[in-house]
Amino acid sequence: MMKRRNFIKYTSLGIAGLGFTACSNFDIFSPNKAQKNLDLGSLEKSNLTLGFVATQDAAPLIIAQEKGLFERYGLTVTLKRYDTWEAVQKDLLEWRSDAAQLPYSFPMMAQLGEKKAPLISLMNLNLNGSAIALNQKAWEAGIRPSVDYFNFADFEGGVRNYLRNRGKSAKFAVDSNFSMDAYLTRYWLSALGIMPDAEVELVEFPASQMVYKLQAGMIEGDSVSAPWNQQTVLNKSGFITHISRDIWQGHPNKILATMDGWTRKNPTTTRALMAALIEACQYCDRPNNYTEVAEILAQPNYLNLDASLIQPTLEGKYSYSSQVSEKYQQSIPDFTIFHHREAAYLKNNDHANYPWRSHAVWMLTQMVRWHQLDSSDYPKDADKLLDKIYPVTFYEEVAKGLKIPLPSDNMKQEPVTAFIDGRAFDPSQPVAYLNQFPIRASRPQFFGFA
Repeated sequence: MMKRRNFIKYTSLGIAGLGFTACSNFDIFSPNKAQKNLDLGSLEKSNLTLGFVATQDAAPLIIAQEKGLFERYGLTVTLKRYDTWEAVQKDLLEWRSDAAQLPYSFPMMAQLGEKKAPLISLMNLNLNGSAIALNQKAWEAGIRPSVDYFNFADFEGGVRNYLRNRGKSAKFAVDSNFSMDAYLTRYWLSALGIMPDAEVELVEFPASQMVYKLQAGMIEGDSVSAPWNQQTVLNKSGFITHISRDIWQGHPNKILATMDGWTRKNPTTTRALMAALIEACQYCDRPNNYTEVAEILAQPNYLNLDASLIQPTLEGKYSYSSQVSEKYQQSIPDFTIFHHREAAYLKNNDHANYPWRSHAVWMLTQMVRWHQLDSSDYPKDADKLLDKIYPVTFYEEVAKGLKIPLPSDNMKQEPVTAFIDGRAFDPSQPVAYLNQFPIRASRPQFFGFA
């Protein structure tokens, strides 16, 4: 184990307002400065169980454990690995675990879907980080990675014809029907002019199994978080067509989830947990740490993969295909963002961990778009609902203590360059946004407010 056994205990600088104060020189990105954490006061609970699935975006939990960041905040953590997101959620709902890595949409579906369970999201763990792969039959049919094409319009016709002319419904694998990967796949398919679930069936498999399903010809493609599609490329089971960043630049992917009642019972522990994970997210985005992070994630009790599959995606050295061509080896520094990396679409305070309300609005529009909720219209009380599901207070308190800048408004518009189909998103106009889509579950009916 690589935990730091001898961690520094910091003296209190005074507890006021939120119950803690921050060290003024906090700068985890600078290797020349001592890392200084918060003095949060007494924890309600110090022994925690956190759930995760073996994807690269579990890195913040794993790094916080292995580098002693949980320890520094007085937490003793047991990490529990699961095969499926549904199993992670089940233990959360039954209070058998304290918090967990989950796909972005799960709290919304838990609260607004059939379960009506008070699952909430505390912070984002990363942005971007996934990709869509097609099997080798698509290559043989003349389909190529997106980097081979001038633009999406140049790409879409060939793929649309390939998927429609197979004589049977194509199958795409996702690790959950409600993961961000599933929603981005639906968005990608509809941008191609294909009706998801009708013309292309989305089937569920654990991320680690998808490469074998591609090899066996059971699926035409998949959408999954790194590093699993790099294994697909290495094994020549398929090739990458689009990375998720190119479907929606800066999209949320995984979040830290827990039960609303758990935070009410353990507010100080909640802040300690979040502070440790924010530090871990910063650690993962420091270039000098990529090799170490990859080696830690590769361990058998975590991803159980060779580090050579993990490190390139951390560094942004992404391979679309194993075919001999330099253009299929791309430099994508923002392939996965755990806290903040330089990208044209990000501002200085666009930290990956911030729970943008506009992200939640977009997610809700897609659930309405595909009729996944009881109502077929956009909820009139959406603001109130989203306040409960994606609360921002805990994150703002911890971020202020860590001297992390916060945006002045939690609603941001996405320009036409953000989405693969060139469709801008104004979160203040969700119904107008929904009715723009030519492919939607209600067509030709229009959406309204419920």
